[in-house]
Amino acid sequence: MTKKAAIYARVSTDDQADKGYSLPSQLDGCRHYIDQLGYSIVAEFKEDNSGAIPVAERPYGKRLTEMIKLREVDAVIVHQVDRLSRDIVDLLATVRNWLRVGVEVYALDVGRIESELDIVLVIKGWQGSDERKKIRERSMRGKRAKARTGRVIGSRAPYGYDHVRDENGKIVNFEPLDEEAKIVKLIYKWYVNGDESGQRLSAGRIAKRLSAMCIPTPGETNPGYHRTRGSGMWHAYAVLSIIERETYAGIWRFGVRIGPTRNERPKEEWIEVAVPALVDRETWETAQELRRQNKLFSRRNKQHDYLLSGLIRCACGRAMSGEYFSNHQYYTCTWRNNHHSQLEERTCWAHSVRADAIEVDVWESMLDLFSNLEKLESQLRIAQQDELTSLDPKLEELNAVEAIIVQTEADAMEIGQALKRATGLVAKSLEQNMVEVNQRYDAMCKRRQILQSEISVTQLTDDAVQGVIEFAQDVFVGKENADFQVKRHNLEMLKVQVEVDNGKFTIFSLAGKISGEIRKLPKATGGSSGGGGVTNSHSPNKALLLFRFHAGLLPLGM
Repeated sequence: MTKKAAIYARVSTDDQADKGYSLPSQLDGCRHYIDQLGYSIVAEFKEDNSGAIPVAERPYGKRLTEMIKLREVDAVIVHQVDRLSRDIVDLLATVRNWLRVGVEVYALDVGRIESELDIVLVIKGWQGSDERKKIRERSMRGKRAKARTGRVIGSRAPYGYDHVRDENGKIVNFEPLDEEAKIVKLIYKWYVNGDESGQRLSAGRIAKRLSAMCIPTPGETNPGYHRTRGSGMWHAYAVLSIIERETYAGIWRFGVRIGPTRNERPKEEWIEVAVPALVDRETWETAQELRRQNKLFSRRNKQHDYLLSGLIRCACGRAMSGEYFSNHQYYTCTWRNNHHSQLEERTCWAHSVRADAIEVDVWESMLDLFSNLEKLESQLRIAQQDELTSLDPKLEELNAVEAIIVQTEADAMEIGQALKRATGLVAKSLEQNMVEVNQRYDAMCKRRQILQSEISVTQLTDDAVQGVIEFAQDVFVGKENADFQVKRHNLEMLKVQVEVDNGKFTIFSLAGKISGEIRKLPKATGGSSGGGGVTNSHSPNKALLLFRFHAGLLPLGM
């Protein structure tokens, strides 16, 4: 039978700029090569992604890996070794895994690869990996040197600014955009000094005012951001991001974060660049102090615990948050807090749900699940296996890395023995081989440590499963009366997610799916209103009804 071949082509912005590696040219070369082999093409994968990302974690690389596992391809062809990966460890581990299941691997610049330790493959792999590091280092050195001269590095201009470019079109700084700059100044004025009546406004109230004025949001004025709300609809987070950004006080910083991660570099490595200020330093620092006070006040005034916080969602797909009003705790769809009901078309009409109803319903449903220990353990073991299956790519890579480490240790011993007897040119060649072996060994050991760390972070370990089973036993023999922390721990361990829809609830967890109706409780009476709720007052005044309608608590016509 004719062997089935898959083409894997990958490109990134740097590759196209530096080497002209276009996807069509890679595909054409691979097709011609396959014709010479006499194989048939069953799949062509065109990836636009960094070579630093492991093959099995790229969208199309993952699909190719799945086809190989299912034995749907007999051969994989790539244009160049570095098209497969620019990470030497990932390259060697991937090739080893594919060869072990009987898949042939070809690269146009190498030919057929017979072993993951093929000397030409290893050399090409090191060259690709080393080139990637050098490109990144050169790029960062150039950017840092440019920033030290007082120039802004190419990036999106913050809201309120536009780019200033030199005669070559290169970005050098920012300049204020009059209309947007006025909005930034207005935001700081409202937040620090107050509105026309002198009352300071919160970020949420500022967002509502800007929305009522139909002011274009940062997401609308700066292309490239994904928007989910209507035109001119501001969010409190957008306001806070403007308030906390020091650029508006005249300081833009480069090199704050490490690559694409959220990790920050040491502050002494940050480079400050002076830009035109939109607010004075005193106003900006006052705004930061107010933010800190608001956060502290918010933490101090959190008086109620919500068992399902972060675990409960509305049927519309949005999360539900805990609120306290009318002397009761409720879960309310976040549409109400994140949208301006009087300005936007309403998309969710769900009522708030009493916390003392849904929390009891969920916990009692879980207790019913705990009553059948045999079924509970069976479901947990299935979920445990699913969790391990999701780690298969990392486990496969770890196995490959460990095997390469063993082989590398054997190579080192063999070279070491040969060095004792070698002299002259042979000794020099062996010494170079030893350097390569040492580099490979160090790289593999580092990757093994990373993989072991990532694999060890699993929730459903044997001890965790046993802990849930023992807790279930304790509940029914009266040894343990579950408090809030114990309940929360078990809900998180079982990855419980609750969906509420028109008086009904559905629980999704590692131990299965449970549905039911939310219990009915007496209507809330009296108390202060923090945004609405159900009331049994027989003669509510018109202002209260109007307020509750705008808050999204009453449908039109009531």
